[in-house]
Amino acid sequence: MNNNIDSLGIGKALELFCEQIKTTFDQAIESNIERVDSDSVVISGMGGSSNAGKIIESLILDSFNKPFVVFNDYNLPSWVNENTLVVLNSYSGNTEETLSAYEFAKKVNAKVIGVTTGGKLAELITSGEIKGAIVKAEDTNPSGYPKSGLGLSFGALFGSLVKAGVLAYLKEDLFNSLNELEEIRKSWNIKDIAKDFEKKIPVLFSSKTLLGPLNAGRNAICEIGRTFTLFFDFPEVNHVLLEATQKPDFVVEKFKYLFFESGFDNERIKLRYKITKQIFDKQGLSYQSYLLRGKTVLTQVLEIPHYCAWLGYYLSMLEAVDPGPEPWLIEVKTLLSQPVH
Repeated sequence: MNNNIDSLGIGKALELFCEQIKTTFDQAIESNIERVDSDSVVISGMGGSSNAGKIIESLILDSFNKPFVVFNDYNLPSWVNENTLVVLNSYSGNTEETLSAYEFAKKVNAKVIGVTTGGKLAELITSGEIKGAIVKAEDTNPSGYPKSGLGLSFGALFGSLVKAGVLAYLKEDLFNSLNELEEIRKSWNIKDIAKDFEKKIPVLFSSKTLLGPLNAGRNAICEIGRTFTLFFDFPEVNHVLLEATQKPDFVVEKFKYLFFESGFDNERIKLRYKITKQIFDKQGLSYQSYLLRGKTVLTQVLEIPHYCAWLGYYLSMLEAVDPGPEPWLIEVKTLLSQPVH
């Protein structure tokens, strides 16, 4: 593999994933965000900024005692009101959907904080119009692109929610998980796994409880690996997908399935994985499994997207395609008269 084609340092950014999280978490904790009491939380963000929210949503699924919603669209849900905390999460600070959410939040007098690296959102924070965290990548994201800065988005959002009193995690909890993840990464053989997925369409599986990280993992393979990727969650897979794995004919040949399995999964989910693989064998389908190695849910929700980002990176290397440039995204943003990042 020719790593020299990585002109923007995407691989270097992935090596610094854990450092990204540590850097922006600390910055968020030092921000002017104050404790917020609310009866619901909405994270407004797109792409990697929404992925950070979805990862957190999975993390707190079994413990959070109020609605927690990640909203990927213009405006906000109609039920948002003065008792809702709206978190405007935009890597660039110029995401038009997120800025439209701010206009909606103002109209209903919702409680608002912002999380960003710059742009218009940073101007709102600097002017004192809203509280928030303006974080800096420092040297942890050479490309400056959101797709290689998931750690920055996650660390900033996680830290902001801790500072606002929404999450009860300690810095020690997070940093211990990141240290564990760095050790786990040393055991990965993703270069070899990527060869198995070369010229294939990856289809990712996990339990419903890990759907947020799986979504983030899909995005990473799409953006960094430039490879069309699908994802599904169990048990829903067994109610939808099994009768659709044979047609069109290229599905059998071109689709390759990757199960992300967790020791924390419901026992019936574990059984469903086993039975589904037996059916896949009968159907002549190709699949692999990755047993998540993190000792805590916090480690595992970061393990999935980080693993997938590296898989996407090595798929890009196998295709001899620079994982950095984003010509189609630039064209879309240009046509929308929007800042690229």
